[in-house]
Amino acid sequence: MRRFPAKPMVQVARCAAIALGCAVLTGCGSSGKSPFERFERLPTVEDLSTVDLGEYVVPIPVYPGDGAGPTAATQVQIEFELYAAVLPEYERTLTSNFERLQGRFRNKVIEVCRNTAMEDLLDPTLTTLKARLADELKPFIGDSHIERIHIADPQVKRL
Repeated sequence: MRRFPAKPMVQVARCAAIALGCAVLTGCGSSGKSPFERFERLPTVEDLSTVDLGEYVVPIPVYPGDGAGPTAATQVQIEFELYAAVLPEYERTLTSNFERLQGRFRNKVIEVCRNTAMEDLLDPTLTTLKARLADELKPFIGDSHIERIHIADPQVKRL
């Protein structure tokens, strides 16, 4: 026959668990930093330097599966200026890498634009395109640690 713990023992165990939880959450009165204070703050726009990565005019074919009807254009063109925001100590590295690998860099930007879905190109914030560009350009950037990608004056035109 199995014996169950007495009711007072269960209550004592619950109280002990609650006390332990409170001690862990409050830190037992220690004056140490909270877990959130350990993280560094993100740099503000004023802390960053901007590097011009060129102007782009990219023709993109529109396929029937992209929502184009028989009377729709068969090609669109996206035009924009691309900038990267980096911490000042990485500005020289990014500029050097961009100048050295500019042809490959531009080809990668064009490839990413052409492989982006039409609805993502028509998004006014271009969030998906910016994220994909940041991911795909990392091998060309090196140790520059781009903080933000900015696409200025984006225009999508049907041809």
